[in-house]
Amino acid sequence: MECFHMRQELPPSVRNQLEAVQSWPLCLTRTIPLPHDAKDSPNVETPSATSCSGSSFLEEENGPSEKNREELQKHNANFKMLYDMQQQLIATLQEQLRVQEIDLDSMKQVNAWQEKELASLKSQLQRPFDGEKRHLPEPDESEATEKAKSLEKLKSELANMSAEWTLHREQADAHAMEAMATSVQAGWKAACALPHESTVSLRTSVVPADKTEFSFVEWLFTRSLVKHRHARDPSLWCPTARVKVLEVQKIENRTFLKRYAQRREELLEERAGQSCEPLQDIKTLIGKSLQNRRSIEEVCHCPDSGVNLNEVLLFHGSPSAKINGILTSGFDPRYAGLGTGAMFGQGSYFAHNASKCFRYAGDDDVERKNGGLCQTVLVVRALLGNPHYQRLMCPERRMPPANSDSVVALTKAEGGCVDHREYVLYDKASSLPLYLIEFEHLPDCRCQMCSPQD
Repeated sequence: MECFHMRQELPPSVRNQLEAVQSWPLCLTRTIPLPHDAKDSPNVETPSATSCSGSSFLEEENGPSEKNREELQKHNANFKMLYDMQQQLIATLQEQLRVQEIDLDSMKQVNAWQEKELASLKSQLQRPFDGEKRHLPEPDESEATEKAKSLEKLKSELANMSAEWTLHREQADAHAMEAMATSVQAGWKAACALPHESTVSLRTSVVPADKTEFSFVEWLFTRSLVKHRHARDPSLWCPTARVKVLEVQKIENRTFLKRYAQRREELLEERAGQSCEPLQDIKTLIGKSLQNRRSIEEVCHCPDSGVNLNEVLLFHGSPSAKINGILTSGFDPRYAGLGTGAMFGQGSYFAHNASKCFRYAGDDDVERKNGGLCQTVLVVRALLGNPHYQRLMCPERRMPPANSDSVVALTKAEGGCVDHREYVLYDKASSLPLYLIEFEHLPDCRCQMCSPQD
């Protein structure tokens, strides 16, 4: 479900505040204001104030000038107003989430009652057909007619109950998705906002994500899980993976950030202010079921500054040793395919379905209470730019075709050669690692990794 749809359901006053907040221009160098109590704390380092144009308030030898001091106070007032509006918006969204959770509990109670009634009707339908019926005396014609009418009535009631139960279940699922989408909006913005370089450590730091970002990454991860072919018999499809997210860690590195920001600026200059064409809608064939989905519903897009560069959040899977190398040096397309092959050339491979990365993410061999398989995948911000849609394998490719910035491998339903789309980047500066997800397969998981391989 699209994260942006919740905006239309907000009250007018909250929606006006949200639009006012989002009217601020995107700026890579804007410093996020601190709360009032954080400013007075002796343990908190207050970042220097900068403008979006990159100019700074320079101090003279005898202290800042009166004009600079007034401008600084004006900027601080604007930042304080923005912070207060964000706090009001978060409080409103939390209140809406509580109301939706109450509605969801009510729907669950209705579903439980529906399931109980459905089981009772099924039991009634099975009684006339047990093994003892052959010993019963033959009913007369009128009695048989009455029983047939009664049976037809029960079947009709059962069909109506089943349809009603399905409708309530779909409504409950929709409410749950809406509630989750509301709760992760703040995390979505935090994940997609590029921090100021001065706030990021020079070497790679990996720290636990806060509660808001954890909720967003968990939602992004679980909603992307799909069915995949059985490893032993490709004609069979395994059920969707059942997993539990154990930990989400945030990745920061000043070199990675500067490299990505520079590549973004270069692409903006190359495009001369013109937006890239949006990603094509996605068609996927699973078994005999054809799914048509809008790209924006499948791929999580990052906000931009008015020029669409197709910046999206994707997943990447690698064994633990290779992930450590990525955290140290970033993605390096030169080492692509050393262990798994490279169908579309020497590039870095990503997917919008996290479950597609499972076969490339090795077992961390961590002992768990329930003995489930433990794996790790990366969440990456990818700068696709103008993509080239590839149908056939091209293992010799070393760079994207002319007038394109990336390669999108199409699915078999789209005339391509893969079950689920793949995204290939040939420039190490076009990808930025954001999060590390550690998850565990549940005991009843029967995905392509947990199904018997012999």
